[in-house]
Amino acid sequence: MSVKVKTHRLNILISESLHERLTVMTDEHEESKSDFVREAVEREFERRKKEVLEQAAAELAPWYESDEELTAFTSLDGEDFL
Repeated sequence: MSVKVKTHRLNILISESLHERLTVMTDEHEESKSDFVREAVEREFERRKKEVLEQAAAELAPWYESDEELTAFTSLDGEDFL
């Protein structure tokens, strides 16, 4: 049984040169422009999510390096628990 995903139509304006590049790319890979743009948007969301997580980790790194309560169990990180 397949799950039907609700979709929405989105109209965007792009430059002629970008449209030409999009057309060439999608023709070469035999995919629709909609599929290409949809996948590009998903990749951008993931990239930005990763960027936010990396920034948060960088901001927290000094605490993890200096706070004994946070580093108390780091010696167990490489241990097997079997």
